[in-house]
Amino acid sequence: MGYYAVFWEMQDRPVLLVGGGHVADEKIHKLVDAGARVTIVAPELIPKVRQYVDDGRATLIERPFEPGDTEDYEVVMVATDNGIVNKQVADEARSRGIWVNAADDVANCDFILPSLAKRGQISIATSTSGSSPALARWLRERMEEFLSDDVVALGDLLAEVRVLSRTRDRECAGDCALAETPPPLLCKECPNRVQTDTWQKAIDDELRTLLCAGSYEAARERIIHSLGIDQPLKPRATAEMPAGD
Repeated sequence: MGYYAVFWEMQDRPVLLVGGGHVADEKIHKLVDAGARVTIVAPELIPKVRQYVDDGRATLIERPFEPGDTEDYEVVMVATDNGIVNKQVADEARSRGIWVNAADDVANCDFILPSLAKRGQISIATSTSGSSPALARWLRERMEEFLSDDVVALGDLLAEVRVLSRTRDRECAGDCALAETPPPLLCKECPNRVQTDTWQKAIDDELRTLLCAGSYEAARERIIHSLGIDQPLKPRATAEMPAGD
C-alpha cells in the first residue's frame, strides 16, 4: 500500500453513503460536521442515522443500492458488512472516477480513514495503514490527552496572530515593486518577512506557561512582540522606485 496523508475540503461536497447501520453512524457525523452534502442509500436506518435525515442534515433514498446510484457524487462511502455490495459499489464508483471507501474492506478502498483526535482548530490524524485498529485507537486516545486546554489555546492564539501577520504582509506588499502574487505574498528580500524559525522560537516555554495560567492576552502580547509584528514596517522597494534604480 502507498497511502498519502491528506485533509480533504468537504464543504458542500456531494457524498454518497451506502448503508444505514452502526458503521454508517460512525462515518456520517464526521461528514456532516465537515459540511459535506450527504445522501444515504439504505433499506433501513438505525435511529441515530435516521436522526440526521429527520434533522435535515442528510438526504435518504430508502432502498438497497442500485446500479447508477453513484452518478453525480464526488466521494462514495460504503458502510455495509456485505462484500458483494461493497464490490458492486466500488466497481461502479471507480468506473466513474469517483474515490470510494469501504469500511474494513481494503480491496474496495481508494483511501482509508485515519483515527482522528480533534479539539478546537487542531486535528491530529493517526493511522496504522489498516494493520491494527486497536493500535489506531490507542494512538488516538494518547493524542486526545496531548490536546490539553493550553495546546488548544495555543492553536487559537497562533491562528489569530497569523491573521495579524498576513494583514501586515499585505500592507507591506501594497506598494512594493518586488511583491509577488500570493503565495508568496512578500518578496524574498523583504525586511518585514517573519521567518519560519522566528515563529518556532516564539512558541517558547514562557508562552506555554502563560496559556496554562489562562493569561491569553499576556500570551498574545508576548508572541506579537517576539515576532516583531508590533513594530513599524521597515523601508522596502516602492513601485515608484524599483530596487536598483
